[in-house]
Amino acid sequence: MRYTNYYPSSGMYHVSIPLLMGTRLDVLLFGDDRQALEYVWNDAEAELRRLEKMLNRFDHESEVAKVNADAQFSSVRLSDELWEILLDCRRYYDLTDGYFDITLSDFGKIVFMEETHSILLDKYGLMLDFGGYAKGYALKCVRERFAGAGIERALVNFGNSATLAVGTHPYGDSWPVCFEDPCGRTAPVKIDLRDTSMSVSGNMPSHPEHIVNTKTAEFVRGDRMVAVVSDDPVDAEVLTTAWIASENEREPDWMGKFELRNTYKII
Repeated sequence: MRYTNYYPSSGMYHVSIPLLMGTRLDVLLFGDDRQALEYVWNDAEAELRRLEKMLNRFDHESEVAKVNADAQFSSVRLSDELWEILLDCRRYYDLTDGYFDITLSDFGKIVFMEETHSILLDKYGLMLDFGGYAKGYALKCVRERFAGAGIERALVNFGNSATLAVGTHPYGDSWPVCFEDPCGRTAPVKIDLRDTSMSVSGNMPSHPEHIVNTKTAEFVRGDRMVAVVSDDPVDAEVLTTAWIASENEREPDWMGKFELRNTYKII
């Protein structure tokens, strides 16, 4: 059940949605005008649901699902936005030495037709999966809407896996969050976020086989968790996925190509 409430004493508007883009979503917005905050959030939520409708491969009516079904047999023209997203994913594929791969196995089998913004999936069974990209892209879009509406303090949290911090907590100089070991081997690490984003990826007892090593096409196994703090939510989301996929215990060399605030690991 979708929950919203406004607390006049603190000027906080709280939104909680049990399932959006595959996980729970919690949002805090701050301001003196409840109606204005509701308007801003309703606009942002509509954008999130639009992106989910486009990028969710499990929704048979989504653009990605239709591309996965049809591009096996003939070229498919993409919407301008999905085309740009796919080009961005190709850039990340190259920058991460192939460890960020939205096909999970063979990105090179995507045939790009630049003039028509079309693609062909030149391998039977190949499909596009934006699970390691979509939430970061969504946070980037939400941040743009908040900025346009003059929101100066906000926290958006996708199930503790992708977080956007705008400004600071009203009673501090940052938004304090924790990076936790799901297996309880180490103490939680406190991380202070301010006008930045954080993404967390890894295996948990409830999801022991969660990310695919794109070189071997096998699930990464073992208890491991990494976090990346970056001003770019998409960088953060992509790099945590690629780091786990690479099965490197230390930060891979190719992460030095990106401007990151910080990185953390529990491996």
